[in-house]
Amino acid sequence: APSGADTQNDDYEESTSRSRIEKVLDETGEWSVLATSYEAGETGAYNLSIDITTAGATTPVAAGGRTERGMLEAGDNELATGEYVDSFDLSGAGGEFLVIDLRSRGFDPYLIIVAPSGEQFENDDHEGDATRSQIAMQLPEAGNYRVLVTSYKPGESGSYTLTIGGGGASVAGAGPRVERGALASGDQTLSSGEYADGYEFEGRPGQRAQLDVSSDEFDTYLMLIDPTGQQTENDDFEGLPGHSVIETDITEAGRYRVVVTSYEVGETGSYELRMEFSAGGEAGATRQRDVVALQMGQRTSGSLELGDRQLASGEYRDVYVFEGSVGQAVSIAMSSTEFDTYLQLQTPEGEKIDNDDYEGRSDSRIDVTLREDGRYRILTTSYSPGETGSYQLALSPGTPGDIPVVTAGPVVASDAGRIYGVFMGIGDYPGEGNDLAYTAEDALRVHDAMVQTGMRRGDAVILTDNDATIGNLYGAVRDFSGRMGPNDMFVLFYSGHGDRLPRSAGYQPTDPDAMDETIELYDGPLTDDEMNRMFENVGAGVSLVVLDACFSGGFAKDVISAPGRMGLFSSEEDVTSSVAAKFRAGGYLAVFLADAVGDGLADADRDGGVSAIELSQYLHERYRADVKSASPGDYVRTGGPQLGHQHLVVDRGSIGPYDVLFQVERQMR
Repeated sequence: APSGADTQNDDYEESTSRSRIEKVLDETGEWSVLATSYEAGETGAYNLSIDITTAGATTPVAAGGRTERGMLEAGDNELATGEYVDSFDLSGAGGEFLVIDLRSRGFDPYLIIVAPSGEQFENDDHEGDATRSQIAMQLPEAGNYRVLVTSYKPGESGSYTLTIGGGGASVAGAGPRVERGALASGDQTLSSGEYADGYEFEGRPGQRAQLDVSSDEFDTYLMLIDPTGQQTENDDFEGLPGHSVIETDITEAGRYRVVVTSYEVGETGSYELRMEFSAGGEAGATRQRDVVALQMGQRTSGSLELGDRQLASGEYRDVYVFEGSVGQAVSIAMSSTEFDTYLQLQTPEGEKIDNDDYEGRSDSRIDVTLREDGRYRILTTSYSPGETGSYQLALSPGTPGDIPVVTAGPVVASDAGRIYGVFMGIGDYPGEGNDLAYTAEDALRVHDAMVQTGMRRGDAVILTDNDATIGNLYGAVRDFSGRMGPNDMFVLFYSGHGDRLPRSAGYQPTDPDAMDETIELYDGPLTDDEMNRMFENVGAGVSLVVLDACFSGGFAKDVISAPGRMGLFSSEEDVTSSVAAKFRAGGYLAVFLADAVGDGLADADRDGGVSAIELSQYLHERYRADVKSASPGDYVRTGGPQLGHQHLVVDRGSIGPYDVLFQVERQMR
């Protein structure tokens, strides 16, 4: 400031590559902006933008990004329907591209833009996300626009962040961009050692990007990093080494980075990268609603068509919403003569109920008695990618006592009840020299995958680093034990160090090697015998124990010996486990389990459920395909001169091979 007072920022929104200061100037005079680095001696290029607005003035979009933080609360202006509303003004030129992004965790945001002519554009749930609304468009005319921040229902209040920005002239346009290059000695390398080439493009919401890299000379690996740092990866597209593909909808405005690299360290050779971008944000649509509200008893017609939003697996989809209350019986029916329908109901807490072929027909139907008050979402899509055509959808009162329709086959735990979980990962151990890379992130990865299967966030505890203590583990298990019933599933996940100790209690007939295996929690070891005793108090019908640690296979003998338990372990009881640096993960088991369940990749027969045998087979095949043994570094020494190679251990215990463990989201396949 002119007086010398300073305001600083290091990591804006926890990004180490971005710093940002927003400030209402409280002094008149010359202000100085100092751009520097966090560490001494750091060098490199950077971009600096300064956006200055005058209070009460209309802000041109072309002036740069604009962020407003506000609050909907009692006393605000209200819409005619009773919702609180805040208003912001901006000026724009006809044809200028505009992205307006509204986010809130305090209420269900709703966004409205009013053009100079009075034409109105609206968005409720962007990408079906109840915490975000977004409009990306070319302005149809020049003049002053009003942006209205409001809520989906009257009386909702809370804080929000509104971002207004333009796409700019350098936004990636429709049509292909082809880059030909070569990985060679002297290129930049990833932290894990592979050579890498980088390319950038400017993306804007509403676009779809298809990135395709191929090579006849090395096993390709492709990465896409969005402006927030979120990373998407692909190794072998459709199982073909030398061919990697990423297809994604652009949801963040800004600069994207594409990284072409190899699967193995040291691989070199030429490649071709093809980038195609669909045009987005065209002017003309007067409403951009990602969801359509339905009333009880309403019938409507819709159409899956080119240009619709797509699931990650390629199916087009529409989203509808309705308000429901506890005890209300509803029936949702979808039919079409033009494609094979698929229907999903999402509850306010995030649980999902799917139906493909109702009673063997190609139509879909869900009958359910609601267990929560709130807003329910109906996702209408097709069984196979790319199917299009018209359909009919009906929401009508059901018969009290109806239960969710599920696909044929045995059902265990997650279909009939709820999933509870404790997710532990330790990377930062006490002292020096014992730390691990990515293991704390493993806990978050597997937790998020379980949420995708329908686990409620309130039914999970995440314990990382110094929170992952013996006491906290026992406390979480005790808490859940009082809530779980025979129809529920309990998941215990751990990623971190494991060890072996001579057994103090002597010989056990079921475990004759006289060794106890341990997981090394932050404040000390927990043995396999101690974990077995802990599980005696777990009241769930099915318990899934997942340990990504050295020697973890030894827990199978003690913990999986009781009914209702199944175990997944990263190595045998006398073999250590490797860090999965290739996947930026602490262990391979964490990555493969998250993909199997969260992305639905283990659902081999595409019936919407992952059975015990499907999960087992997927883990074994994925490990065999993705963990290479050609390099001596892939072997692990288990003590003495003998070499052993890590293998995943799956012990299904008393769980039947065709028992369904998880209902999965089809859009992730």
